[in-house]
Amino acid sequence: MRPASSCTQCRSRKKRCIVAELGRSCSLCIRKKWKCDLVNNATVSVSGITSQGGRCVLPPRGQGSQLAPSPPEIPAASPQSETNLPPSSVCNELVDLYFDLIDEKQLILFHRNTFVSAQRAGQVPDFLVLGMVAMVARFSRNPYFDDIHPWDRAKPWLKIAIRAFHDRSELINLASLQGSILLSFAAFADGDLEQEALLAAQAMCMVRMLRLPVNLSSDPIQREVEIRAFWNIWMIGNWDSGRTQIPRQMMVSSEYKQPLEEEVFRNMDPSDPPDQYSEENVEALGLRRSGLWSSMLAMSEIHLQVMRFNDEIGQNSLSPAETRQRVREIAGLLDGWLCGLPSHLRDSPENRHRFASRGLGRVFTVQWLVYHHQSQLLYYQFLNRDAEFPGGRSDPEASMYADRCRKHAAALSQVMWDTNSVPGMECLWSPVNGHLLVVSSSILLYTLLFDTNEEGIATARTLLEQNFIMLLQFRKYWPLVELSMTRLRAFHRACQLNSTQETFGIDHWMIDFLNRYDAQISDRYSDILPPPLDAETADNNPPSVDLWLQLSEVHR
Repeated sequence: MRPASSCTQCRSRKKRCIVAELGRSCSLCIRKKWKCDLVNNATVSVSGITSQGGRCVLPPRGQGSQLAPSPPEIPAASPQSETNLPPSSVCNELVDLYFDLIDEKQLILFHRNTFVSAQRAGQVPDFLVLGMVAMVARFSRNPYFDDIHPWDRAKPWLKIAIRAFHDRSELINLASLQGSILLSFAAFADGDLEQEALLAAQAMCMVRMLRLPVNLSSDPIQREVEIRAFWNIWMIGNWDSGRTQIPRQMMVSSEYKQPLEEEVFRNMDPSDPPDQYSEENVEALGLRRSGLWSSMLAMSEIHLQVMRFNDEIGQNSLSPAETRQRVREIAGLLDGWLCGLPSHLRDSPENRHRFASRGLGRVFTVQWLVYHHQSQLLYYQFLNRDAEFPGGRSDPEASMYADRCRKHAAALSQVMWDTNSVPGMECLWSPVNGHLLVVSSSILLYTLLFDTNEEGIATARTLLEQNFIMLLQFRKYWPLVELSMTRLRAFHRACQLNSTQETFGIDHWMIDFLNRYDAQISDRYSDILPPPLDAETADNNPPSVDLWLQLSEVHR
């Protein structure tokens, strides 16, 4: 009789049965604390390779073939096989942490309650859980990750998550779409931009093959998850198109359903009456127009326009008149977005408190960080322009735009500081937050260098110090923030070499600084020998706050 190729539990669930060492239960039974009928049912074959129930498993460490050297020992927190997950307690903790830190802030892919229930029951594809592990292991305080630097925790899990993703049995379905988006962002966060691009391209292809968001499930929760997954990849496409100058791949229609209001979506339950979330009821209550993410979709469209506009300015492809007209048009879109917000989404202490009390404080902050960032990017070009036309006539419009740029940079810095200073509200959902702070810091530096208002200078000093503290905090977890700080160092050197407003001009270098947040930038004035820097600004160390303050004194 042919020996069993897997244990009873794995066969009944059609799972791959994996045993890491002779005489142990398989990985699924260990994770679920089930009795595995393959335990102690093993025989040893030649060269130390074990045959267990007719299956080949790895020998215990230290018992390998004498013909080949032993592989290096894998750290305790690293995966032990191609599809093994961490212990269930660690997995559960990290899945919860993913929803606390990433979901709804950076990605909108899952319905928390139904996902967690399925994950606890072992009904979620491994590549999704592994992707979450790769995303948030950097933040974990679990002893399982002791002695492993936060930067080093993602890579082994991401590698195995991608392998499990490629080995999935069903190539195109909702879980595969979610996996491609999740793993794409995880690859981006870990600095693997080629993997990010390939996974994002797969996600866009899957959206078309699934015909989202036109062909939607009849199940209310799955339908809303599908709608969110579609808009998630659409927004990623917009940001990537602006960053890489590659034409965007996805277009939308005004007839596409927008995401359901966040709290309503969060409270959906499989036991709800089927007609409770009928489209008639949803539309009657305005639940697709009252959420934070539905308001951010319009901002994502504006973001792409701002990025492309700055590229055109850097290429000198627009006349001064065309440039000014485009600024007015995009500024009108930003003002229209702001004026069109319902009262409950406006930035006020009452709304901030209300959203925070409902567990949506971070999501509320995302909306305003995005708004202020688009605004500071749009008006950045006016920092280096004299507030006069040729001939001495004043240019009040340019002065107004420059003032807006400074105010939005200050507002972005303060919003992030206020949010990040509240325990449980830390702004850790994306390494791109470091880039936002670097851009706002460069604008605050302009105030230090050229403003004559002592109160404004004092405020800029305080905000710069706060930004620096946050950058150091974010840098502990995200290696991409180290790149942002390197770019900030390059900007600082540029100001040392040229303390005029020319440093803030929009050219190819400045566009790379503003738009290409995933790329290294060269020195702005590479043909000028930079002055010697003190130890704190050596290449392997971040710049210190004192340097910002010293710079303001040197150039005043």
